[in-house]
Amino acid sequence: MAPQFKDCTARPEYFFSILPPDWRGDIAPVWGDYKDTAHIFILESGKQAIGGGIVFSSVSPDTMIYGAEAQHWFDEGYLYIGFLWIAEKHRGKQLGSSWLQQLIRQFPHQKFWLSIDDYQLLPFYERNGFRLMKEVETASGKEWILTTN
Repeated sequence: MAPQFKDCTARPEYFFSILPPDWRGDIAPVWGDYKDTAHIFILESGKQAIGGGIVFSSVSPDTMIYGAEAQHWFDEGYLYIGFLWIAEKHRGKQLGSSWLQQLIRQFPHQKFWLSIDDYQLLPFYERNGFRLMKEVETASGKEWILTTN
């Protein structure tokens, strides 16, 4: 059976529990600040979260380093996809693509943006309908902003 795409915003720990420790440390302690303006969507298989991501409508913890740039995309009507993660034992099954496609299908008129800090991820996102818009220099290195539409 194909994994189910579900909103688990009401149970954030269900998703946070599969994140790598550093990612979990970035979002779990501050989730209370975002719980009213963000949604967590997961892929679930056999009552187990195997992947997911968070859709933000405000500057998120991982975009604060370039907050004005992030705010620009929100002002243009985009929502931010952050913390997109597929559990390692479930990789190579196109689940990341499935998650993105199901999100876009659920919100067909919504524009999305995201950032990557590994340029090698660009082809994956391009195959999933994103295009490179901008390079941002941060204290920790470069990030690239991609959008739909």
